[in-house]
Amino acid sequence: MQKSVRKIRKTVGTIVKPVVKPVSGLVDIFNSFMRKVEEKVPAKKEGVEIDGFVSTLLDEMKDVEQGIFAFFSEMLFMHHLSEKMAQVENEVTLVSILAERVKEFLKPGFIEVFLSGEDKHSFHLAYHYPSEKEFNPAAVREIAMECFRKGESTIFNSKKIGGKNFSVLTAPLRTTRDRFGTIVVGKKGKNNLNSREITLVIAGATVVSFSISNIKLVNSIIKNERLVTIGETIAGLSHDIKNILTSLESGIAIMDIAMGKNNRPGLKEKCLCRKCSLSSSCMEDFKMLTEGSRAVKKGYERMKDLVLSMIDYSREREISVRKASINRLVKDVLAGKSEELREKKIRLVEEFDGRIKEVLIDPSRIERMVGNLVNNAIDAVKGKAGVIKAGTRFSADRSYVMMWIEDNGRGIPEGSINRIFDVFYSTKGAKGTGFGLAIVQKIVREHGGTIEVKSTVNKGTRFLIKIPAGK
Repeated sequence: MQKSVRKIRKTVGTIVKPVVKPVSGLVDIFNSFMRKVEEKVPAKKEGVEIDGFVSTLLDEMKDVEQGIFAFFSEMLFMHHLSEKMAQVENEVTLVSILAERVKEFLKPGFIEVFLSGEDKHSFHLAYHYPSEKEFNPAAVREIAMECFRKGESTIFNSKKIGGKNFSVLTAPLRTTRDRFGTIVVGKKGKNNLNSREITLVIAGATVVSFSISNIKLVNSIIKNERLVTIGETIAGLSHDIKNILTSLESGIAIMDIAMGKNNRPGLKEKCLCRKCSLSSSCMEDFKMLTEGSRAVKKGYERMKDLVLSMIDYSREREISVRKASINRLVKDVLAGKSEELREKKIRLVEEFDGRIKEVLIDPSRIERMVGNLVNNAIDAVKGKAGVIKAGTRFSADRSYVMMWIEDNGRGIPEGSINRIFDVFYSTKGAKGTGFGLAIVQKIVREHGGTIEVKSTVNKGTRFLIKIPAGK
């Protein structure tokens, strides 16, 4: 339970002026201050996140305690000058730097840092101190998530955790536009966190949050530049690539004719030369030709899929919506995979909502999205008694349509969940192109929908897509 704490009678040490307000008052000041800054900083404008925050911060802090003002100014100055922090490439390393610094200055009983996934639904532990034998991070997960949802710091006085009393501070890792996670710091015994310690944690969390924002912005710019380069390269080569693919397709068709798959049903009794009975050597040649044909077809399909995926992802396009049946589209995709499902002995479980008639979608895009998800499910159940579930359902108010593809395959490791929609990232190793799920996410966004992923290693994965039903 959150409680007020006694007034601080000591000065704040190296900070310019003493702070004499209650500790809980400091938290309230910070929360109020962040709300003011959030209202004043321009929204959704590239490149002004840091500058807008700094100028607004310095202006707002004039009316707050001079000690906190000095501390924030110093931390922000360090932020601008710190080359080490600017060179860090991921948020886990950044929050570890923050946690180690807090541990060095505060000597706390525990520090837990939680980070949110890109979907803002997953919430995983990024830093833990001390060992799990000494402190269980699950004990503070709930208050960490509450802090993340509200985006506000909270101080708890004498909170009982694992049979021990702690003074606990939760501080959000957030900027004026985004939220990344929570840092939770606890001090054992009757000694409460003082104003200087609270200021240190909150200021550090703020600085690191904007560094995380910068990292994400830079990574986004780099990724976009790469995609533009890919798009330009593919566009320049597309004519030649299509000619190569057309030649391969023609060659495959000729081999099919030669093997009698199209118009020679009696080939099993005749040699390829049509003059002799099938000798053992001719039979061996025929088998080699058959295997070669399969290999060429497989390579052709992979090359075609890769090229089309690169063009698809790197090119912005407007979807062409019309009324169509999602149930029919999903069923058609599954029907196209029926032979492969039979060969691999994968059981298909279908559950379609008959109330869903026609909704406004781009049929070709939805078909591609479902196809990619089904392909992933087939790959995931390799080596198991595979089961794939597919279905659709209306939401309670029929405002959107839900569709899902679920498998009982190998699952996705927790550390990879946040990256599966990144282009070029694949959990299939050399077999994956890294475009499949990136395109799935792109198509979902094109339709104004959302996608949720739930996965457990060695138990399976479920993709749930929600798309507005339209009118």
